[in-house]
Amino acid sequence: MIRIGRATCVAAAILVSSLANAAEDAAAVDTFARIAGTWKMQMNYVESAHSKARQESMTVRNDCWHSDFFYVCNQIIDDKSRALIVFFYDPVAKRYGSYPIAVGADTVHPTTVVVDDKSITFPYDMQDNGKTVHMRIVNTFTTPDSIDYRQEYSEDGQKWVTMATGVERRVSPKPK
Repeated sequence: MIRIGRATCVAAAILVSSLANAAEDAAAVDTFARIAGTWKMQMNYVESAHSKARQESMTVRNDCWHSDFFYVCNQIIDDKSRALIVFFYDPVAKRYGSYPIAVGADTVHPTTVVVDDKSITFPYDMQDNGKTVHMRIVNTFTTPDSIDYRQEYSEDGQKWVTMATGVERRVSPKPK
């Protein structure tokens, strides 16, 4: 008869728990799978300190794949590859982020991404005459195939001014 000591049982329980947590942490990045596929986008910009009034439409195809803690998308706009976006989930810091790599860019600007059940928010900062302006793009999923889009700026990080609103509708199914 084999006897398993209490320490061995505890160690095995910790290992099983750690493996389960690692699988959950790796799966957390799958939240970005909801952006995969081809989308028709209509945007309305308003006159503001950081935008000119105009309307814009485009087709956005997110050709994506998943690998461990990463979810990667080649973002193709109107049939031209524009950026490779590497999304990640950091299980230690319990945060989402991205590394967007624009075609022809010399630098990569990593950012934290705010994720919840209904939205994905992409905050970033830009410089305007030596002053930092906070920007964000908010994608709110109204259905699995429909997104309300909003782009905003803030000079103080508290009061947000809308620059653009729009809708995105998925025109091809999300890859499985």
